Amino acid sequence: MLREGTIDRCGLDGNNIERVLIDSYMTTSSRITLDILDRRIYWTIGNTIKSATFDGTGIKEVQRISHTSSYYSINGIAVYNDYLYYTDNWYVYRVNKYGGTRQIIARLASSVRDIKIFHGDTSPPGAYHCGTDNPIWLNGTLPNFAEGNVTREACMQTNSSVCEISITIEIRNCDGYYIYYLQPTPDNSSYCFGSGPVKCPSGTSSETEYYPGCSSNFPNDYMAVEVKAILEEGDSFPIPGLNSTPSLEPIFKCDFDDKSNGTHAYDVFWLICGGRVKENTSVLFEDIDEVIFFKESDWSHRYRMNMEVKCAIRRRNTIGSTPGPYLYSQVLRAGLNPHGTRYTVFEGESINITFTATVPVGCVASHENIRKHCDQNFYISAPEYVNNGMECTNSVVKRNIVFKSQFCGIRLGSLDWHASRTIQVYGYSDGLYNFQDRRTYIRLSAPSTSPFNDIWRNVNIPSIEVKVVDKDAFLTNSICQIYNDPHVITYDGKYYEYMDVGEFVIYRNDIGPYWVHALFTSCGFGWPGSSCLCGIAIRSHDSLFVLRTCKKISRREKHLLRQPVVTLDTCDEKDILVENIGNKYKVTLPIGTEIRFEMARRLISLISIKPSSYDIQAAKGLCGVPSKWKDSSDDFTHRNDGPISNDQLFADSWRIRPYMINEQLFTEYPQFERGKQDGYSIVVVDTTESNTHIGRFCACKDQASSTDSVDDFYTLHCNLTESTEQCTESAGFSDGAVHYASCSQSFRKKRSLNFANQRRRRSVDENDDNVDFGSLIYDEDVNETGIEPQKHLENGWTADRAYQTCYDSIKNAVPENVYNKYVDVPVNSYVKSCVSDIELTGDTTFLQDTINAMITFIMTELVKTEKLYLTRQGSETLLEYVTGFLCPNQCSSHGKCKSGVCTCDREFIGEDCSYNISVPPSDTSLPLDGLCTLRSRACRSTNILGDFLSSTVWCKIKYFQIFQERVLYKPDEEIFLAEYRNLYMVTLELPLSRKKRSANEPVMSDGYDISLSYDGIHFGDNISMIIFDDQMYSCNVSLKTCVTLNDSPEDNDVVFTVVPATVCVVVVVVLVIGAICYKFKNPKSKIGSFNDKGSLKPYQQMFSIENWTTRENTISDLQLDFDEDKTSDCIEVYEKAIPSKQSFGIRLLKPNVSFLAADSSFLVCLTINNN
Repeated sequence: MLREGTIDRCGLDGNNIERVLIDSYMTTSSRITLDILDRRIYWTIGNTIKSATFDGTGIKEVQRISHTSSYYSINGIAVYNDYLYYTDNWYVYRVNKYGGTRQIIARLASSVRDIKIFHGDTSPPGAYHCGTDNPIWLNGTLPNFAEGNVTREACMQTNSSVCEISITIEIRNCDGYYIYYLQPTPDNSSYCFGSGPVKCPSGTSSETEYYPGCSSNFPNDYMAVEVKAILEEGDSFPIPGLNSTPSLEPIFKCDFDDKSNGTHAYDVFWLICGGRVKENTSVLFEDIDEVIFFKESDWSHRYRMNMEVKCAIRRRNTIGSTPGPYLYSQVLRAGLNPHGTRYTVFEGESINITFTATVPVGCVASHENIRKHCDQNFYISAPEYVNNGMECTNSVVKRNIVFKSQFCGIRLGSLDWHASRTIQVYGYSDGLYNFQDRRTYIRLSAPSTSPFNDIWRNVNIPSIEVKVVDKDAFLTNSICQIYNDPHVITYDGKYYEYMDVGEFVIYRNDIGPYWVHALFTSCGFGWPGSSCLCGIAIRSHDSLFVLRTCKKISRREKHLLRQPVVTLDTCDEKDILVENIGNKYKVTLPIGTEIRFEMARRLISLISIKPSSYDIQAAKGLCGVPSKWKDSSDDFTHRNDGPISNDQLFADSWRIRPYMINEQLFTEYPQFERGKQDGYSIVVVDTTESNTHIGRFCACKDQASSTDSVDDFYTLHCNLTESTEQCTESAGFSDGAVHYASCSQSFRKKRSLNFANQRRRRSVDENDDNVDFGSLIYDEDVNETGIEPQKHLENGWTADRAYQTCYDSIKNAVPENVYNKYVDVPVNSYVKSCVSDIELTGDTTFLQDTINAMITFIMTELVKTEKLYLTRQGSETLLEYVTGFLCPNQCSSHGKCKSGVCTCDREFIGEDCSYNISVPPSDTSLPLDGLCTLRSRACRSTNILGDFLSSTVWCKIKYFQIFQERVLYKPDEEIFLAEYRNLYMVTLELPLSRKKRSANEPVMSDGYDISLSYDGIHFGDNISMIIFDDQMYSCNVSLKTCVTLNDSPEDNDVVFTVVPATVCVVVVVVLVIGAICYKFKNPKSKIGSFNDKGSLKPYQQMFSIENWTTRENTISDLQLDFDEDKTSDCIEVYEKAIPSKQSFGIRLLKPNVSFLAADSSFLVCLTINNN
C-alpha cells in the first residue's frame, strides 16, 4: 500500500503492516505497481518513475520526463514482462523497466487516468473463474511479432468439458502488447482475462456476494441510507460567566431507520474513496449506536478531509443468517469543496471562486454566545514559479493573481459553517505583453486547528487552476506624449498642439484617485506664443509627488526658480514609486500606470504616460482616453461635454481654473491634504483590518513555516492598495529609488526629495533640510488672449530643408531594424512636430528632445514585451541587446550603453558621457545666500544648489571664524562626499563639533568656504556659509563681516544638547538644582529614530523651539520614581556625553513640552533651572 511519503505492506486481511521504504516526495497522487517476476516496486513522483526491491533497497530512478509545465505528472503505471507502461492525460508510453528512451504506443481521444494490463489464460482456468460461470481460454500459444495476424482457437470451459464450445479468434503481436479480435460469447460465459470469483445470481446473496453459499433468505425491502456530518457533544469545560455546556466535535453518522422493530441484525460499513475503512457485522439495532458513528480517530491515520465518505448496510433476519445485498448511501464529499477547479480571469478583472463546507466546525462549548467566536481558518497560498530571475520586471512585481480579502484565507464559523464562502481573485496585471497565458494554482490548507476541530487538520482541498489572460497587450503602442512646446500625441495616436499656459489635467483616473497635472508657461528665448512644461504633479491616493522649476506662470516671459522644487509627501510607500537617473524620472502608480519625464534647460522636455489595463476607457485628460483597439474617436473627450472635434476647446476644458481649489496640486498644501492630519500631532498609521484603505488586496504567495505565527503570516501579505504592486529592479531606474515607511505631516516644512543611490538615515536636524517652496505665481498676462506663435521659416530654412532634416535625423537616430518588429513608432508625428519647432525657433533647438521622445516611446514598449526577456542574443537577453542602442548620443563613445542608460568611462560623466569629470560643478549656490541663523536652524548641514551631472559630488570645506576685526581661517582643509538628493541639489553634512574658540575675544560667527568637484581633485569656486545668532549679530556673507545688534539680549542663553544614550534623554538648563526621572510605560507611539550606527536619537520635534503638544501621554500618565540611583545614573551619562557650554546655544522660547512614550521603556531625566 502507498501512504503519503511511504510504501507499506501488510497481509491480505490488513494486519501485520510493515514499512518498506520512505520517500518524502510521494503524495496521494503517486502511483505504484509491482513486478512479480523481478520482485521490484515501481512508483511515480510527479514526472519521475523510481524503483526499489520488495524490501525497499536498491532505489534508483528509472525515468524522468522533462516538460514545460512544472505541474506535469504521470497518471498511471503498469509493468508487463520487460516493459513499463505509463500514461499522462492523452498518451500511453512504453519504456524498458531498466530505463531508456520512451515510446508513444497509443493516443486516446479522452483523458487517461490510469492503466491496467491483462493477459489471457492459455490453460483451462476451471468453471466459475474469471468472473463468469463458463470462462473462455486460449487453446494455443501467443504469436510473436514476426507472425503478424494469426488465428487461434478459444475454448469455453463448463462443468462437463474443458472445451465444450470452440471459438475462432484473431491475435496480433504489436511488439510488446497484443490486439485481439474476439467473437461474441454464449450466455453465462466470457473471455478469461485476469481472474475473479463469480457473483451470486440476482435475488440471491452470500457473505461474500459470490459463490458459494448464495441464498435468498434475507430481508429484501428497500431502506434509505444516508451519511450525515453532525456535531457530537463532548466534555464540558468551565467558562467564566457562563454555565458549562458540552463541547462539540464534528463526526459522521450512517443514518437509516429500522423497520423490524429490533429483530434484524445489521452489518455497517464505512468507506472512504471507495476503500473499506471500518466494518461491524451482525449488530442488533439496540446496539447500533456503537457502529453508526464514524469518528476522526477511525480514519485520520490514513486519510485527510476533502474525501469521499459513504456508508453501507447489509441486513440479516437474525444474527449469523445470510446478509442481504449492500445498501449504499450517496457519497458525501466531506470537507470544504470548491464549486470548480478550473477558472479563467483577465488581467485587472476578477472572478469569484465559491466554496461550500459539508462538515460543521466544532467548539469548546455549545453555548451560542461562545459558538459565535469559534471558527476554523483555511489559508490560501498561490505559489509563483518565476523563471529567469524575473521577480521584478519594469518596476512591477511578477505575479499571476492576487486576492481581495482581509486576510489570506476563508473563515468558517461554528454557527454559519454551512453558508458558502467566496474568494475574489484578481488577474494580476504584470505590465507585460505576455507571449502566452499564465497559469497558477490556488491551494488552501488548515495548518492549525483547535482540539475540537482536529478533523480539519491538514485538509486536502484540491488545487484550483486559474488561467490568467493578458490584457496589457490591448495597449500595445498606446502611449501619450507631451513634449517640447508642446506637442501632444494621445494614447490612440492622435496628434495636436496646444500652447496655452496654466495648470492642466493630462491624466486622471478616479479609481485611486490618480492624477497627473502639468504646468505650462512661456518658453522664453524670444519665441512669442510658445509654451513649455515647467512642472509636473502626480497624485496617488493621498500621496503627492511634485517637480516644479518655474516660480511664475506667464505668456510672455520665463520665470524659473533658483532652486527647483522636488518633493514627495506620502503616507504609504506602496502609493507611489519614484525613480530617477540624472535628468530622467520614472513614476509608477499602484495600478501599473507609468509616467516618465525628462528635464532639459531647466524645463520639462517630455512627459510620457504608458497606461495600464486599469486605464482602458477610464483615464481622461489632455492625453485622451485609452481604448482596446486604438479608437481615437473619443480622444478629444471634453471634461463636461464628452467627445468633441475641436482640439483647442477640448484641451481648454482640462485647465485647472482659480476657483477649482480642490483640484490644484501646485499649491504648498493642496486641498486634499488639508484636514488629513493636525499639523502638530504624531500620526500613527493604522494597519489593522478596520482600515479599508490599507490591505485591501493580498498576495498570498507563500505558506507559513513551522516557526511562523500563522494568523500574523497570512495577514501580513494583505498590504496592497491595488491589485498590482510596484518594485525596484537591480539595474536602470532603480538606482534612484526612494521608499518611505512613515506618514509625513501635511503642514510641516516641505523637504526636498532624496534620490541618492542608497538612501541613508539622515543624522542632521530636519530644519536644516528646508526647501524654499515658493508659492506659484500667475502673471496678469495669463488672463490675456493667447499670443499666436509664428508659423514661418527664418534663418534660411525652407519647408523642404526642415522636413528632410527632421526626417533624416529621426529615422537615423536608432537603427530601425532594432525595434520595428516590436514597436510601431509614430514617425510622422515626430517629423511633423520637429518641422513645427523649426518654424517657431528658426533652429533645431528641440530636435534632440524630439529624438529623445521617440527613444522613450521605443524603450517603454520594449520593456513591456515579455518575449524579449526570455530570448537570448549571445550572452545577453534580446531586451538587453536591443536597448543597448537606445542611449543618448550613443554615450558619446565614452561609455557603455545598457538598458538605455550610459555607464560612463571613468573620465566622463553626464547623461550621454559628454562631460569631462575634471570640470567641476559651476553656478552653484547656498539657500538664503549662505546665511544660517541659529534661531531658526541647527546649522549642522546645508543644501547646495546647482545643476549636477553626476550623483558623486565631493565638497572641500575650509573652516573660519569671524571676529570683530578679523577673519581667522583654520589652516587645513577637509573633503567630504556630499549626499546626492536630486538633479538640482546635494546636501553637505558639516562637522559635528565646532572648532575651538578663542578665549580672548568673542567669536561672532562660524563659517565655511565650500567648493565642489566631481573627481575629488579639481574643485570649483568657493561659496561661503556663515553661522550666527541673528538676535545678537547681523552678518554679510560676501564680506565675511558681522556687527553687534544694539538690542541684543545678554544673559539668557539656553544650552541645548541631545545625548544619544540608551537610558535617558536629557534637557539641561544652566543652574541645576534638582532632577526628576520619569519612566515611560506606554508602548503606543514611536518617537525614536536611529543614526547610521544604530543608536537611538530623539524624534526631531521632541525638543523643538516651537510649542509642540500632543495628548498621547502627559506627565500625569507617567509613573513617578524618586529614585536616587536612577537620577545619578542619568546625570553620570550626561556628564560623560555633554559638549562644552560654548558648543552651541538655542533659546528655549516655549518650555511647555509634553512627551510621548517609546516602543520600549526608557528614562527621561529633566533637570530644571530654579530661575
